[in-house]
Amino acid sequence: MRDRVDVIVVGAGPAGSTAAKLIADRGYRVLLLDRAAFPRHKTCASWINRLAFERFPYLMARLEELVEAPFYGVTFYDREAIRAGLFSEAQPSGYLSLRSKFDDGLRRIALEAGAEFLGRSPVVAVEEDRDRIKVRLLDGREFAAKVLIGADGASSRIAVAAGFRKGWAAKDYVVCANADVPLDPGRLRAFYGNRFPFRVYLEYEGVRGYGWVFPKRRHVCVGIGAMLNDNHEIRPLFDRFFRNLQKKGHIPEELWPESVYFDIDPVGAVYGMPRLTRGRAMLIGDAAGFVSGATGEGIYPAMVSAELACKVIQRAFERGEVEQSLARFSDLWRGALGDYVKRLPGGDHEGKTRGRIEMIFRYPFAARLAGRIFLYGEHLSLRTLVRSIRPAR
Repeated sequence: MRDRVDVIVVGAGPAGSTAAKLIADRGYRVLLLDRAAFPRHKTCASWINRLAFERFPYLMARLEELVEAPFYGVTFYDREAIRAGLFSEAQPSGYLSLRSKFDDGLRRIALEAGAEFLGRSPVVAVEEDRDRIKVRLLDGREFAAKVLIGADGASSRIAVAAGFRKGWAAKDYVVCANADVPLDPGRLRAFYGNRFPFRVYLEYEGVRGYGWVFPKRRHVCVGIGAMLNDNHEIRPLFDRFFRNLQKKGHIPEELWPESVYFDIDPVGAVYGMPRLTRGRAMLIGDAAGFVSGATGEGIYPAMVSAELACKVIQRAFERGEVEQSLARFSDLWRGALGDYVKRLPGGDHEGKTRGRIEMIFRYPFAARLAGRIFLYGEHLSLRTLVRSIRPAR
């Protein structure tokens, strides 16, 4: 293991592993670090929209080892889980997975491209001088590189150690509860069917957020994310949500989660970041707040932010101007992801947002339009309207 490389990437999730793979593809030496041993659990609903597989076509060749099942659109439910609005598609809208499976698959792809990996290697300190940036691990080992990428999740240690931020403000995240509950594949197909849209429960009990039911191959993922005044309310909220859906026939009666996991999701929080590059360091993925402010989906923007980071890093190495080249990242991400990660209008506009949600349950066209916006981050435009005129067959 070399103690000096071109790029150190901290965090082997979708952002970090994608960055490591793309940097190694360019012929640079890259070291990928993670505090966990892989495969590892990650609290996440684990839906990946079709855009990720179209933008990163190498994923399709590894589909079986990365995902569990396709899904075909989305069914929206109101806050009482009674009224529904459907957006369906004939081709997969994306894929459902387990993050232990998806992330480990991406990590292995990065290693095959030439990246080196160290698990169980938490970073405790970052130090930068004129021509390199150095990380120190908990066990005392040190590694240096020309550039450091922080891709270590919402609770990023790199963000703190490199001086980007101390934490998230309460307005910058939702708290989530999530459980992947095992279910016999035959029973799962009998209950949900073979070609299902996943289910989203908008503003359940009036919360600022939504619940979900995502049937996978051998699991049913049930969860809820919300912006709460007291984060301790998430557990009883999840319990009520789960039991209510069982009573309404949305979840098989025999299911009950043995383990429920909790985490924060920095929805649209990138807009609250004063900067994403600092000297020879930069943040991508959840660490930077690249999460859809409307849906909480973070895998696609994480991977795109990694791709954009690789472009500015290549420019930095070719020109020998690291800090100036990395600073271009701010312009690139706004052009590629600005609409995708925007928050829904709140504050004085919250009534208008709720009025639009109400239309989903009154008009089939509105449900189809909302489905495209929800799944693909499309903004309200003539193109999206045209695509929504006819339901998919």
